[in-house]
Amino acid sequence: MSNLPGDSPYLGIAHVAIETTGRLGSVAVLRGQRIIREVNLDPNCRSATTLAPALRDTLSWCEQQGESPGFVSIADGPGSFTGLRIGVTTAKTLCYALELPLVAVDSLAAIAAAALHTNPECQRIWSVLDAYRGQVFMGQFERASLFPDQNRIPSDWSAHPKTVQVLQREDWDAMLREKSQTIAVAGDPKPLGARTGELLKRNCDAVGVGLLAVRAAVAGQFCDPLALVPRYLRASAAEEKAAML
Repeated sequence: MSNLPGDSPYLGIAHVAIETTGRLGSVAVLRGQRIIREVNLDPNCRSATTLAPALRDTLSWCEQQGESPGFVSIADGPGSFTGLRIGVTTAKTLCYALELPLVAVDSLAAIAAAALHTNPECQRIWSVLDAYRGQVFMGQFERASLFPDQNRIPSDWSAHPKTVQVLQREDWDAMLREKSQTIAVAGDPKPLGARTGELLKRNCDAVGVGLLAVRAAVAGQFCDPLALVPRYLRASAAEEKAAML
């Protein structure tokens, strides 16, 4: 274990968390593990249109509240190719403009973290996103390992857990049929088909980004804003087609 001091500066400063995993997106402001602002982007517009104004308003709010951000966090994938590009590019630009450090976290882990925060009784969770072309992105998480004590982060803890994978739809369907009742599910409704009623409520996925990012910051897991690229986990349809030529 890494015995990190309880007075780590990242537990007491505000930071802006950004999530654009799918068609929509969200922004949050946290101070340590305390959520002080949540913004869900307009569901009727794409994040390419709504993210910049939401960030402008959020930064203005931070200034009015005396909550100057100390770093920025972003969900870097997997997820929508377009959404991830928009989110990652925006986060990099924001860090460059404000000279702030950047933390990147896994998108599925962030969805799980947001759902676990909203549902404190839940201990085990799967997050799933529609990957299209007969595939799903899926991650398996447990509260204890995803949310370690912020003052005692295990040396092998990562904001990009190794439990995230790409599954063929038939393999996912088989796992879903055999799923224990003690495992909750969060994410996109489409991969669950008729079982969409089993999905945990998602209030603001950027909150999950922020909760994981605080732990990553305490553990010193920052990334180079200029080098960060989206984690697609697989080739796009165009790339797969080009590879066959």
